[in-house]
Amino acid sequence: MPWSKDHKRATRGRILETASTALRAKGVAGVGVAQVMEAAGLTHGGFYAHFGSKDELVANALAHALEQSGKRIAPVIERAPADEKLRAVADAYLTADHLADAETGCPIVALGSELVRGKGPAREAYAEHVRKRVEELEAIAPGKTKLERRRAAAGTYAAMIGGLLLARALGDAEGEKFLAQVRGFLKGSLDLSK
Repeated sequence: MPWSKDHKRATRGRILETASTALRAKGVAGVGVAQVMEAAGLTHGGFYAHFGSKDELVANALAHALEQSGKRIAPVIERAPADEKLRAVADAYLTADHLADAETGCPIVALGSELVRGKGPAREAYAEHVRKRVEELEAIAPGKTKLERRRAAAGTYAAMIGGLLLARALGDAEGEKFLAQVRGFLKGSLDLSK
């Protein structure tokens, strides 16, 4: 008897959750399909009922992780005053907790250096997310013109990604100080009243 659609959807969700955590912790090269399936409590053979390749799994796990990230940021955007939304996102992103938690943190930072060198669905998903995130940030950015809002969004996003990546390279205490410096830089940069 075949599995129900609900069972297949739940199993796929378990695989994506397991893969997105493992990929952020160990990178694409550090995680194999067999490891993901075992960690999800499934057999390796069952993988192909859900994905055609590891690259397809990575693309879908990336999308899953990015969806989780978006859900964590949405309340921050809702609570912030209109002219503070972009800075509130950056402040929420550039935290000591995020610094310490690569496994459930931003997949753009965790997987970027590997994915930009590749081709295929995972690379395409990565690039599409960057485009989409900059557009989302542009919609909440301060500025009188579209160009001002786009620059603020692109610069803030680059500082967020680069800031977190560099802070992780520096380690906990030094990394936290670095994140504070990046937050300070963005506060000054996003103050358009000057």
